[in-house]
Amino acid sequence: MDSKAAQTLYDYPTTTVVCLPPTPLPRLFPATFTLAQDAQIITEGFSRARELLANRKKETQARHALEQLAKAALPETEDALDVKTVSQIVATLHTQPGLLKRVPLDTKHIREYAAKCWGIFEAIVDETEADAEADRIIRCSIGQSMSVVEHNLLAQLLINRMARVSSETLFAYLNAVEGSCRTKSAGGAQVHNVRLASKVFNNALDTNSSLAETMSIELSSFCLSYSQVKDATDLYRRIISGNS
Repeated sequence: MDSKAAQTLYDYPTTTVVCLPPTPLPRLFPATFTLAQDAQIITEGFSRARELLANRKKETQARHALEQLAKAALPETEDALDVKTVSQIVATLHTQPGLLKRVPLDTKHIREYAAKCWGIFEAIVDETEADAEADRIIRCSIGQSMSVVEHNLLAQLLINRMARVSSETLFAYLNAVEGSCRTKSAGGAQVHNVRLASKVFNNALDTNSSLAETMSIELSSFCLSYSQVKDATDLYRRIISGNS
């Protein structure tokens, strides 16, 4: 390096220092935070972490619920879901009602849910917002005939949710009851079905008195077919008085 270059290097930092403004340079990036800022940053970080964890947990629960429902709907799956699994799925449906958009709700699937996991079927009905859709789901679960246990469950569901039940669904229910009664000889099971159906239709008339006219012929025929059962006789009298 020659003497001229060495002098240039020596003069550069000197010139730079001399030309600096007399006031301090602005701090573009603070080197430290106040205690309050530190606490806020940490709190927001933990809050965000909890939110991400909760979202991940909800998605895991949703995936589990959908997998178990898909399993239950398979024809080769004969056994009902265990009580713990049903409880978990019901809780998930109650906390995430939007999950129903991802659940198959055609007639075939609905009947599988009702047959293998009644608690889940009830949760599906309850979390369905539109009354017309809830009514369709209930109607799809009704077969041609029912066992005593199936009838007990369905009757309780209809009574508790009668405000959402249409006359079309009640007609389907009446046909199923008559089918069940025809397959059983006169005795305890048949009498039980008739008494239970009479209770359901009395509740329906309490909710909507116009059904006495809408279903007059079908209900009267049913009651007269089982006139030996007092509940059917009482229901018949109510229908006749309602139409008089």
